[in-house]
Amino acid sequence: MKKSFSQYSLWLSMLGIVIGVGQYFTSIYSSNILYVGVGIYLAGFSCGVIAFGKHEKGLMKYFSLTSFVIIPLLIMLGMLIFAMNFGEN
Repeated sequence: MKKSFSQYSLWLSMLGIVIGVGQYFTSIYSSNILYVGVGIYLAGFSCGVIAFGKHEKGLMKYFSLTSFVIIPLLIMLGMLIFAMNFGEN
């Protein structure tokens, strides 16, 4: 059974996001684990680009491509909210 790049993209991106976000909710923090999570996420993103280039069917290939835009926007929004709360004191 042949797995498509869009499936690899979905699972690798989700795993990278879970590892990255999990670092903030656990008491054990290691930058090496965070780098592994970012590496896995970037591998998922590259699989999404390959799936998009090969014109694979389905919507799974769009997950990593849209999350590559949404995640930085959420980080900037969090920084903006932090700055607004910090400025009111």
